[in-house]
Amino acid sequence: MAVEHVVVILYLGACVGIGVWASRRSLASADDYWVAGRSVGTWVNAMAIMASLASGGSIIGVMGLAYAQGIPATLALFAGAVVGFPIASVLVARPLRRFGRFTITDFLTERYPHKVVRLLVPTLIILSFTVYIVAQMKAAGITAQVLLGIPYETALTLATLVFVLYVSVGGMLAVTWTDLVQGVLMVAVVLGTAAALVIQVGSPGELLDQAVAVAPALGAAPKHPITTDLGSFVIWAAAVPVIPHVVMRVYTAKNPDSARLSLNIAMLFYSALVLAAVFLIVPFAKAHHPGLEDADQVFLAVMRSEFGPAIRGLAVAAVLAAVMSTTDALLLAVSSAVAHDLIGKGFGARVGPRTLGRVNVVVVWVVGLVAMFLAYDPPALITVFYSAAIGVLGASLLVPVLAGLWWRRANLAGGVAALVVGAVVYLTVQLVPGTPKLSAILFALPASALAMVLGGFFGRPDPAERLAAIAALHQDQDDEGAGTSAPAPVVATEKV
Repeated sequence: MAVEHVVVILYLGACVGIGVWASRRSLASADDYWVAGRSVGTWVNAMAIMASLASGGSIIGVMGLAYAQGIPATLALFAGAVVGFPIASVLVARPLRRFGRFTITDFLTERYPHKVVRLLVPTLIILSFTVYIVAQMKAAGITAQVLLGIPYETALTLATLVFVLYVSVGGMLAVTWTDLVQGVLMVAVVLGTAAALVIQVGSPGELLDQAVAVAPALGAAPKHPITTDLGSFVIWAAAVPVIPHVVMRVYTAKNPDSARLSLNIAMLFYSALVLAAVFLIVPFAKAHHPGLEDADQVFLAVMRSEFGPAIRGLAVAAVLAAVMSTTDALLLAVSSAVAHDLIGKGFGARVGPRTLGRVNVVVVWVVGLVAMFLAYDPPALITVFYSAAIGVLGASLLVPVLAGLWWRRANLAGGVAALVVGAVVYLTVQLVPGTPKLSAILFALPASALAMVLGGFFGRPDPAERLAAIAALHQDQDDEGAGTSAPAPVVATEKV
């Protein structure tokens, strides 16, 4: 058996082992399964957040995008994610951690208690994240195909079975510890590869000069409409503060201050990963592999031509880590959207914890297998593909969340209107033929904000007790160890 295969088998076995270990705790309570007992430390959580966002798109996809469309277009997209981190840290992390629940839907349904919110938010999460998972699976399949010689479908099936297994039995605790290992592996392999290439060429400047000499378009302004780049920036800046698998990470933190610090540290690791990929690895690939038919194979071509079997095995493991660290968080978020948000809240006490536990497992397997079958016929340029899917979450959720936390005039009418208008405008514009890629968010986000303002000024004011509960989320208090278990509801609800 080749060295590469041994390295990958050991890595996959370790992931399953962590899941089995975590299952002893995670299946005991909802707190342990969904938010790891709210006991995750700052540095572990930071690496887990970074790993959950630094997906197959951030290793395979970001390099493919830079290779195909140039560095400026790629930086526009990923700069949005970097901006999204401080927005989440300053405006979202502390009050949501004090709110102390499980999901973004928990907050929105208590801030805006309406059936439309309860049904639409998890539905958007399920649809958007299924597309996101398909993109990640392509990265896993082509990596094993190129570097291990395993057929694409076989590699895709094996990777899916592994991460579905440990997520379904281990919950957030398994996801957290596997993400820690995967995050460290990603950073080490990508930064190590970049450093080795720079040493081989001589300096970062020489590396860029060689690449531009072969492909001048690498550093040129993109030929597509500027609305595409602006849209990609806004999509990720709007999505990171409200994207469900990041919000669930906020809830896992020991306290609100730890949640904020974790986001800031994660931003630094994420930035280093993307910048090394775009400015060092992609230019080397342009200079030495200028004619790749599939741009998403940039990293794989470099690893295959420049490094030996052991390093190639680590590279496969690193890409699988990127895929799995995002996909496991996405699967858990989808599972929570179905079991916790739709079934748990829809049927209440009629569905017991044991039944919901079974639903969790079934949902993870069903979504994982559906995404796997869809990934057998994968899309091109996976970063653009999943960014378009994530855009609907930023367009529909950002305004209701920020206004619900910070604007006193935010009310039920405004929240429901902002959610619905954001989603409808985004999907409508996205489906119009000839619309520049990723530009729908530029129409949908202002429309959502306008709907919130109109609802706030013309709708019925919220009850005083609901406003008081929101105000309490911003009051200075001793956060040390706060919220180690889910508190009672803090927002008064009403039937509409």
